[in-house]
Order: sequence, then structure tokens, then C-alpha cells
Amino acid sequence: MKMRTVTKVGAVAMAIAALSLGGWFALGQHNVQAASAAEKAASISGMAGARAPRAMPLGLPYEETAKAMLDSSIAYHHPQWIDVPMGTTKIHTFVIYPTLAGTAPVIVVTGRNQGLSDWVRAVGTEVVSEGYISVVPDLLSGMGPNGGGTYSFASNEAVAAALGRMSANEIQRRTQAVRDYFVSQPGSNGKSAILDFNFGETLLGVAIKTPTQQRVVKFDLTEHAWHSTLALLANLAEPGAMPQADSAMPKPKDDPTSAASAARERAAAQEIAKRKDIVPGHFGGPKKMVDESPRHGAWIDIPVNISTGPLKMHSWVVQPVGSDKAAVVVVIQPAPGMDIGDAPIKGEGADWLRAVADQIALQGFIAILPDLSSGLGPNGGNFDSFKYSDDVAKALQMRSAADKMVLIKAARDYALKLPRANGKSGATGFCSGGGQAWESTAAIPGINAAVSFYGGPPDAATMAKIQAPVLAFAGDDDPGLAPRVAAAAPDMQRLGKTFEFKIYPNVTHAFLEHQTLGENAAATLDAWPRAMAFFAKYLKATTTSSAN
Repeated sequence: MKMRTVTKVGAVAMAIAALSLGGWFALGQHNVQAASAAEKAASISGMAGARAPRAMPLGLPYEETAKAMLDSSIAYHHPQWIDVPMGTTKIHTFVIYPTLAGTAPVIVVTGRNQGLSDWVRAVGTEVVSEGYISVVPDLLSGMGPNGGGTYSFASNEAVAAALGRMSANEIQRRTQAVRDYFVSQPGSNGKSAILDFNFGETLLGVAIKTPTQQRVVKFDLTEHAWHSTLALLANLAEPGAMPQADSAMPKPKDDPTSAASAARERAAAQEIAKRKDIVPGHFGGPKKMVDESPRHGAWIDIPVNISTGPLKMHSWVVQPVGSDKAAVVVVIQPAPGMDIGDAPIKGEGADWLRAVADQIALQGFIAILPDLSSGLGPNGGNFDSFKYSDDVAKALQMRSAADKMVLIKAARDYALKLPRANGKSGATGFCSGGGQAWESTAAIPGINAAVSFYGGPPDAATMAKIQAPVLAFAGDDDPGLAPRVAAAAPDMQRLGKTFEFKIYPNVTHAFLEHQTLGENAAATLDAWPRAMAFFAKYLKATTTSSAN
């Protein structure tokens, strides 16, 4: 998303005027715009039950562009799906963290009559691109058929009707519970706002809460409403915090620091280009690497039984060159799915993850990459059967954590039965897959080591059950994760677990994939050999040779 610096300057004055009028603000219109604005307002008011209006404030997506925005966002932001506790209820929530150092305000986005719609989530991508922690709760969690949420209803009309039956107090209770949960999490600066889009009444409500104030501002949903809202929210950010540009770069630093950082990054990128033992970036030719690899991986289908019934788990397997015995490493995908934002292509795809598996095989391990979305696609298809990458991510988060762990274990068990397997096994993963790799050392008997790339630590009960060494990496410009990884060290030590971790400065989430951002190439150049050496130490696998 482009930085709206010029627009925001004018909007700041309007937002200040709104506050001086007690929180209610109707945007003034120039005479030349009056007729058009009135026509747009009339169009909106006639669609009180609609999911999104035909006339939209500047800067906000239309319903027909929401899916494209979500697909585009996945390339830079790995979304998370978190169940927020509220008593005995869990509120299913879509969360995206910005790429910046330090902390950020929490912005909760809701839409009347919409639930967890694509449009509301697309607004969430606008919010995170401005440098805020973006939170979109499913207020219908537990209220749908079979205890489901928004996605369990048969139609948009059924979603709107269900929301209409909920009391205002219950909606407020759920929204505030989600807001309070994320304000208490690492990465939050303790300030927050709830944005409530009400197209029926043509209003955008902004409920601000900080340690020193609470106030509600309401904007008429005319064309400048979103810009005025962003100007108001700018007061919540820490001094020096900047919105993101399309590249999702960390916020700018002073000139000497920036120059030194750029020099380190250039040197690391040049070194990676010379070497064949470092995993490539997303734009570093992963498909060509796999196509030209002498290791010749292949897709297989593994029969598995999970809670919803039997399925065939689509998996990529690649073995080292030669005939020596080798340990098994399970490669676990991130939350966006096997293609991580690329458009699904039938019979192809997962290029970057397959390149990761190939690099692991280069180091003398048997690598297996299970598709955790197997069977969830149209007509029971796999990751490559979806139309949009966001649909893969949305379907994947509906599969239970327990079932995903069953699939991971099934992949490991299959690979251990291969003739060349030496009986040792490990797991590595990225984003949510990094968290699952960490968790696998407690959930899967016989896992001998795990490496977590920008994945969250497990809860205390799971951590106490860990039976294998864990290595974790994160970037400092990953406010939702880096503090959690660092905080896990004393807990792991207290429990007597073998744990190593490293937090890299000026490095983003998904740094192995996005090697052109910040100092991500420098982090990759350090982290990848560390990870392979960690596996070699605990899995006693063969070392790299020219034959591999």
C-alpha cells in the first residue's frame, strides 16, 4: 500500500476538528463535490443490509477487489488465525502484524452484517500496511451451525441474520475481549482502537482506548472518511513509527546506520549468490533450482486418518544423492499455504518450499514436505486445486491443530520407513509451521530435534512435554513474535530443555523467503548453516559432499 502522506496532512486537521466537536464529525464538501457526495450517500443508505456499498470511501477496497487485496497481502504478511479465549468461548480471529521495530497500536476491525468477510479482512490489510497490528474477529464464533462461525453459514444473508439476532452488549463484549487480549500481547504499545463499519447508518465508529483516555469518534461514510480515520489513528503510534510501503520494509533509520545496514545486506546477498548451500529467496529462482536439482524429488500421496475421516496427504519427498543412510526432516509450511501467496497452479507450485526441501537433501537428509491442506480444496483437492491463495490459507485455518499434527506425524512415519532412513527424525517450519515444528518435539514421540523459523513457542503445558532440542530464529522487526521467542528462553531453561535462539536486528518476519528486505539476506546467511549444523549434531546425518 502506498504511504498517504499528503492526504494525511489535510486529514489531520479534520480529525482534530472532529474531536473538538465532541466526537461526532460529518465531513464538509466543496460545492463541486456536493451533488456527487449526496448521490453516493443515497446509494449507501439504500443498502442497509448489504455486505459492502457501491460507493466506498477513498482508500478502502470494494467488495469485488477484496480477494485480490488479500492475495497480494499474503506475499508480505503471513496472516495468523488465533482463537482468543473469552470464558468458555473462543473467538476465532484473523491477525496480521506489521513489519517494524518496537511496538504498535492494536486496531480491531468489524463490519455490521458481515462477520469475518473477505471485505473486512481486506480492510485489515490496509490497517497493517499503515503500521498497526490488524485484528479482525469472527464475532459469530460458536454461533453458527455445529458450533462454527461465519464460514459455517450457508449465505451472506444467513450471516447478517445471525448477527442481527445478537444483542449489542454481546457484540461489544466479544469485540472488547479480542481487543484486550491483543493489547496484552507482546508487540502492542498498550493503545488501541475499534473500527466499526456501519453502512446501514453510513457511519464509521472509532473507539479509542489508551492508558490515559477513552473516546469515541464517528465519521460519516463519505469519500474522505478513511483518510480522516487514519489521521486520527496516527496519534496512537509511537514517535518515529512509520507506515509501511508496498515492500513491507522496516522503518527508516538514520543515515549512518542505514548505510552500514545496506552494506551488510549487499555483502550477504553477493555471498548467497556465489553459494549453492543456502536456501534461495522467493525471487531467487527456487523453481529453477528444483527443476535442475540432481536430487529429483517427487509427489506422493500418503493415506492418513484424521478426525474428519480418511484422506490422502499430498507430499513432496526428496532424498540425497547416493545410497547412504540418512535422517528424516519434515518441512512444515507456513499459514498462507504451500504456495505462500503465489497463484495456485494445478499440478505445480510450492516452488519455494520444494527448494527448501531440496537444500535440506543437499545436506544429507531425507526431506518430506506434507501438504497440510490436503483434501480441503474443491472436490477434495489439494493446495493446487484452489483458485486463490487466500482461499488456501482460509481453508487451512479451519483444520484443527490436532489434525495438522497427525498429518505431520504421518509424513514423518512414512519417511522413516524408506529404505535409506537411519531412524532419526527432525522437523523444521516457517511462521505457523515453525511453531508446529517446535510443538512436534512434545507431540510426536521420537522427534530428535526441531528448528523453528519465525514460529511462536508452545504454551506452558506443551513446553513441559518437550523431549528434544529446539533452535529458534526470529527478526527484530517482527513485533508479534521476537519478544515471545526471547521470553521462551528462561522458561525452556527452567524446564531443563535444550534451547538455542537468535533474534536478528533489522530483520523481518519470513526473512528466509523475503531476502531483499532489511538485513534478511544477512540473517539467512547466518541462520541456514546454523540450522543444518543443528540437525547434523542431533540427527547424526551425513555431512555435505560434492556428490549431494
